[in-house]
Order: sequence, then C-alpha cells, then structure tokens
Amino acid sequence: MDWRAVIGEILQEGGGLATRQQLLARIPKAVLDRHTRRNLVRVLPHVYRWRDTAVDEPTFLRAALLHVGPRSALSHTTALCMWGLWRLERPVHLVVDQAVRRAGSPDVVVHRRLDFTPEAPQSLERRGLPVTDLPRTLIDSWPLLPADERRPLLLETARRGLVIAPRLRSALDERSNIAGHRLLAQAIDLIEDGCQSELEAVGILDVFRHPSLPRGVGQHRVIAGGVVFRLDRAWPEVKLAVELDGARHHTSPEDRRRDLARDAALAAAGWVVLRFTYADVRRDPAKVRARVLAVYRTRKAQLVAV
Repeated sequence: MDWRAVIGEILQEGGGLATRQQLLARIPKAVLDRHTRRNLVRVLPHVYRWRDTAVDEPTFLRAALLHVGPRSALSHTTALCMWGLWRLERPVHLVVDQAVRRAGSPDVVVHRRLDFTPEAPQSLERRGLPVTDLPRTLIDSWPLLPADERRPLLLETARRGLVIAPRLRSALDERSNIAGHRLLAQAIDLIEDGCQSELEAVGILDVFRHPSLPRGVGQHRVIAGGVVFRLDRAWPEVKLAVELDGARHHTSPEDRRRDLARDAALAAAGWVVLRFTYADVRRDPAKVRARVLAVYRTRKAQLVAV
C-alpha cells in the first residue's frame, strides 16, 4: 500500500490540512506516526500538513478551526479582520459552545459561550470560513482593541451602515460583564444619537450634552434648495446648526468651496450655521458652549419678536 499517496489524498481533500483523527480513519497508527516523524509537520495540536508546504494566514485560520472542532467560529479581533475592519494578529480567537472542552495553544485562544452555534444568526460565512456576526464581533473585540481606537472604529462601522445601535445593544446585553462596559454602552448611545465620528463624539460629550445647553439633535435632516443635508448637530426649533470640521474632509480648497455652498443653501432656508474644529472642542469646550448658547438665545429672541 502506498501510504504516502493516501496521506496526500487526505491532505488534498482538506486543502493541504488534515486532523490526526481524519488521517487515522484511513491509515494505521504506526504508519501515521512514522510519517509524522519524517514527512508531516504539526501546524497546531492534532492538525498536520506536508513538511515541504508553507502555511499562510488563511491556511492557519483553517488549521485553527480544525484544531478547535467543527462547532467553532472565528471571533473577536480575528473575526473583525474577516469583516475587513481590523488587521490579522496572533493569537487568533475562536468561540465554541460552553460545553465544548477544547484547549487553545500559544497562537489560538478559545472562548466559550453559552448556547453558541456556528450557524446564522450567531455566525456567518466570510471568505469561506465561519465568523461571528458583526455586532457580536464588535462587542467581543472592544476590550482587545487599543483604547484610543475602540470608539472611532465602532462609530465608523455604524457610519458606513454596517451595524445599527439596537443590534449592538442586544449583543452587549449578552456580554454584561465585558471589560469597558460603561464606555462601550456610551459609544452605542452616541450612535443612537446620530454620532458618526470621533470628532462628533467629543463634541457631544464635552459640549452639546452640557446642562447649560438645550438638547440638540444629531444628524438632523434638512432640505434646502432642493438638496438634502445632514447636520452634525441641530436645534430645529431655532434653526441653528453646528458643523464639526475634521481635518480629513475640510482642509482642501474644494472642501472649503463645498462647505461655503452648503452654508449658503442652509442660510437661504433660514438656518444659521456655526462651524468648529476638533481643536476648538478639545482645547476650549466652554468657549464653544458659550458661543452656541449665545446664538441659540439670540435666535430664540428673534423668533419670539417675529
């Protein structure tokens, strides 16, 4: 019997990988042990490849899934990478049901979750591999991300329409003991309030939610000159808008022309627009609040007079 050919066939069926159990189903243990010493390399415990083949990152992810078992899915920051929102890092993370007893390894972290299943809606297929759904992935990843990148990533994902606040909140309810729960819940609340960027978040928390200011509306929809605009912050009762200018989209001459045209269209519709930069809200939030409040009071007095 040409056992090497049999092993090659098994590995080919598995895309270059096979578990010890899969190999033992077709070849004797003594034969497998001999080939393990000579021709096979262990990628992870109980997962093998040919010695002369390389293991790229996608192959390693498949090996991790084989190691943990068929009822597993990629999770946490590894799933975040599969969703195209983060870089792939080691160790990789997988999740299984709480009843599964599978140890990890230095390069694989196994998480256990009550009543977990690798099928929808808890998991979906991305690039041919099972991964946790995006709301769960974002919640699970929160404590593993650098602190200064957590909220911006969550806000950007919501801004792109990839996730909505109610589904994030539902996923958070399942992880009530997660590290950083308070700030995570606050970030979800900001999304629900229409916040779409870190600049807006700083403005809302440091300026616009101050008790001295009336409560504004985030991402308020206005039609002016036949064009639909979304205002970063608005007080519709006095037609006052605040736009927060980040460096990424408000620095070029074209950006400036677009902003001026936008402000002119809103002014023609009776709106007053105030613009502030990230530096403004970071360095002197009290001054920004005072400016907004002064204009708000002036507008209110004008409307009463009319």
